[in-house]
Amino acid sequence: MRLLSSGAVIDPHNKNNAGRASDCAIWDMRTLFVVLITILTVGIAVAAPAQPTKEGVLNWINNYQPKRDLRHVPVVMKAASDIGLMSDPDSAGMYVGFMAGVIGSNPKSAGSIVKKLTVMRETDHWAIVRAIAYSGHPDWRGLMTRSAPKSRAVMAQRYLEGKLPTLNSPPPPEKRKSWKDRANPTKWFAKKDKDEEEIPLDERPEMLDVYWGYYFASRSPRPVARMVTMLPWAEERDSVEKLTMGSMAKFTIAMKASRDPKLLALLKDLQKQQTDKKTSKQLAEAIEAAETVEISTLRKTAYDRLEELKRLGPGSKRDMSMWGKIGQGVISLGCVTAAATGQVYLGVPCVVGGAATSGLLYYFTGP
Repeated sequence: MRLLSSGAVIDPHNKNNAGRASDCAIWDMRTLFVVLITILTVGIAVAAPAQPTKEGVLNWINNYQPKRDLRHVPVVMKAASDIGLMSDPDSAGMYVGFMAGVIGSNPKSAGSIVKKLTVMRETDHWAIVRAIAYSGHPDWRGLMTRSAPKSRAVMAQRYLEGKLPTLNSPPPPEKRKSWKDRANPTKWFAKKDKDEEEIPLDERPEMLDVYWGYYFASRSPRPVARMVTMLPWAEERDSVEKLTMGSMAKFTIAMKASRDPKLLALLKDLQKQQTDKKTSKQLAEAIEAAETVEISTLRKTAYDRLEELKRLGPGSKRDMSMWGKIGQGVISLGCVTAAATGQVYLGVPCVVGGAATSGLLYYFTGP
């Protein structure tokens, strides 16, 4: 005897019901087959994740939640490594900063995190060493000694010796030349000291990405406070590098704060702590732009200032009434300056327009 889904009872010994029972058996086998195929198909779809992309990695970082996502950090960083996002140190700041923020905000488990990060390609292990140095871990030197990848032992040693800068390294004192030095042709082509040739950490283009990556990983006020110190450069008149960094810091802070109430509140707290008038002024303008969502104004201002610097040259030279009378040598120097300025400037519209070196502005489409 068999019970149908309708509740009817079939007696297979009854000739009238024999055909009906056979049909039900076939139907049951087909149903089972369909169910099994469905389960296998769904299982395969779940087990095989989509191919990782730069946009996917950046979106994950932007929406990172430590309690939910910490255990996935090594896997995501490996994916970033596998698709070549750390191949160029100049464009890998976001990932270095993010790993640094994860290490710094989890000091007790930092050793375990670093060990798991070594699943990345060995060629990208430099990023782990730099992340340790930038982490702000209370015992980053000990962590570097114990856990830094052996493939980058020399790099790790240079950090331990203080020959490479960390985020805690104080910025070098700014060296301002007198107007006499600027006007003296013999000084123009003089060989620079090694210290003068070295670019300070905060003037390196990738550092904005590093600070944002650290912030996304930790939500710490420290990287934001560091970016705030760059804001006076938004009015820089002599250095295109500083003007670019200051403008980008102001622009990205305002853009992100317009979408992130917690960041906006943090900026207001930092505003109360400012003692430098230039910094306070620029931060106030960034906060105002964030609250009114008038971000495009900051971009236009930055673009205009960069164009002015490119066209007219450093402001300190423009301020010298005697500059146009110095002679033909100035034209030669001006050509060199214009070429250097132009070379840097060519990348600025892309940066200000939304295509930062490591896709920085992509993050600001998030919440």
